[in-house]
Amino acid sequence: MRAANDFPIHLIESQTEFDLLCKSWAELNTISFDTEFVRTNTFYPKLGLLQLADATACYLVDPLCVSDWSGFCALLNMAELQFAIHSSSEDLNLLHTSIQCTPSNLFDSQLAAAFNGLGFSISYQGLVKLLLNSEIAKDETRSDWRKRPLSNAQLVYAANDVCYLSILQDKLLEQLEAKNRTAWFEEECKLQSKLVFELENQINWKNAYAGISNAWKLNNQDLAKLRGLCLWREEKARCLNKPRNWIAKDSDLLNLSLEGSVKNFKSIAFSDRRFYSRYGNEIIEIIDSLVGDVSEVDRSILNFPLSPLLRKKLKSCQKVVAEIAERLTIAPELLARKRQLQNLVRNYQNTGELLWEDDLSGWRREILEEEISPLFSR
Repeated sequence: MRAANDFPIHLIESQTEFDLLCKSWAELNTISFDTEFVRTNTFYPKLGLLQLADATACYLVDPLCVSDWSGFCALLNMAELQFAIHSSSEDLNLLHTSIQCTPSNLFDSQLAAAFNGLGFSISYQGLVKLLLNSEIAKDETRSDWRKRPLSNAQLVYAANDVCYLSILQDKLLEQLEAKNRTAWFEEECKLQSKLVFELENQINWKNAYAGISNAWKLNNQDLAKLRGLCLWREEKARCLNKPRNWIAKDSDLLNLSLEGSVKNFKSIAFSDRRFYSRYGNEIIEIIDSLVGDVSEVDRSILNFPLSPLLRKKLKSCQKVVAEIAERLTIAPELLARKRQLQNLVRNYQNTGELLWEDDLSGWRREILEEEISPLFSR
């Protein structure tokens, strides 16, 4: 079998083969990488296949044949070995949750394309067509990547997802350097790598209640209940490895928080009638433990509606972002999404200061601060 670029395709189905390849890949400066996975009825995705490509061939590693990932983790930890991945967020999350290791040195070709003004979220197929004038089919998207044996069509499809990454990487790097945007891009890749760890950070689970629609309308006592229930759902979903909404819908948790007495819980119209029979005792225990305790409630993280004045500030910020993005010939979404600007405005409402934090720090602050700051001094 051969990939679309005529590279030979090697299926790796033994630990010994994989370990030998990992040793040889340690001599490289860059390697192309992708994954296939299944996530239909679980919280965590299930690894189905690893695709890698060097300068001569494509390698498809069957993870069901691998029990020791230490050699591959050593590769991921090498700062001098760059992993080229297109649209890396799902792959990074999969690696983090399945083998507890992610690349130290990331090149995200989708991000590189965005910094080069080729579109905010261009697909791998679209980028191959745009830069290389080659076509790649997407006819195995819905495959079951855990079922064995994998068909030849699946294997070729999987190999094609990495076979062009190296040449794309070279072309995109050349464009980044010509536009003097390499430093911005590298900083954003490091941010992407960092964000994957936030998903499994238990501190963030405790703030999950802030993402519930209309949570800001609750009083502190009801908010404390909602916080406890959301934390319980985060833990339960991971423990049972089931999607959050299979445990409880947002509306169920909100209705439980608003109900004044546990005696009335059975009368709530839950989205799944089996919910209370499954988890009723746990829910009552959580609610009882939180009565009168609002110490962990933080209203500053809630999505309060902006005042008319601050909505006007937000629109002004969006206008500035659009103007700067046009000058730079990049998508406004790359420079600052609405959510990021909303957080900037809300923080200003809470503190009286513009806090250039998290994903608005670094290169974004460098570009935006000079033109956005005057909007808040008027």
